[in-house]
Amino acid sequence: MGHTALMLSALATSAVPGFQAVSAQNLSSAEKDIALVYDVNHAAWLVELPTSAQAETIHLDSLSALRALSEGLRSRLSFQVPMLAATTEVGAYTLSVSTYLPGQARGPQKVSPVLAASIGHALAEIHQLPTSTLQDHGRPTESALDSVRECVGIVDRAAASGLLPQALLRRWETACEDAGLWQFEPTVIHGLMQLGHILVEGDSVVAVDQWRDFRVGDPARDMAWLTTPGSAPFAATVHTTYRSARAQADRWIMQRARFYAELDIAKWLLHGLDIANDTITQDATAMLSALHDRVSGDMDQALTQPISQAKHPLEN
Repeated sequence: MGHTALMLSALATSAVPGFQAVSAQNLSSAEKDIALVYDVNHAAWLVELPTSAQAETIHLDSLSALRALSEGLRSRLSFQVPMLAATTEVGAYTLSVSTYLPGQARGPQKVSPVLAASIGHALAEIHQLPTSTLQDHGRPTESALDSVRECVGIVDRAAASGLLPQALLRRWETACEDAGLWQFEPTVIHGLMQLGHILVEGDSVVAVDQWRDFRVGDPARDMAWLTTPGSAPFAATVHTTYRSARAQADRWIMQRARFYAELDIAKWLLHGLDIANDTITQDATAMLSALHDRVSGDMDQALTQPISQAKHPLEN
């Protein structure tokens, strides 16, 4: 039996000294018991309790990232990020109390030019945070060499499956071997950035959620979602504003972002093979075939030429 919103609010009262809950709303999912709780000061809090060992592992990763989002880092951002108030053990799992973020996720069709510019500024702010603070908190650190080695590993495993078209293999191997593509300075990155994790009020970014993969790494990973077809109408504005706000961004950031987006299909294939799920494997194979058809006329250039000259292969 899951924990009700009232039960979670009572547990939060025990976990946070002086906390006084006045109302609670159930937001539970399949993986967690969740309550939105308001206190006597009308502040909103998110109380979460995993319901399985797998969910607990993911939850602990999230809590580690939230602890690294120190007050010093948060003070450098123009938008809100989650703040962890307390944790407590409830049976075999960890209950957490954190701030409830304002704003709502916005669909791609509702991203105005002004909002796109706000997103570009937000991404630049994240990538300009000091890396030393994350290292002090033990967050993962990925060098440029680590990044290319990971990509090589994914390409090699996908090739070994026998399901990767040879032309795509050549395309990806060319990208991995292009030393110029991997000349970048690692930055603080969100790690799981996508439009749904950006919370908006009006035409402004007011909060960013889902920091579980918060670390030091390739800033292009936070840009990969911008290279998918759904983001095409506003991606250029986000990118232009981002570069204006972060002049030190390397020139190949969007090419690597595109590469990461393509490799996501290979990772989906490998996931299907790893868990022996034929439905996932067949879906990924079809996606690879469609990608191959889209890029077949520009196999050698699209990942290594200036972005302005290369149509994105995931475009329709």
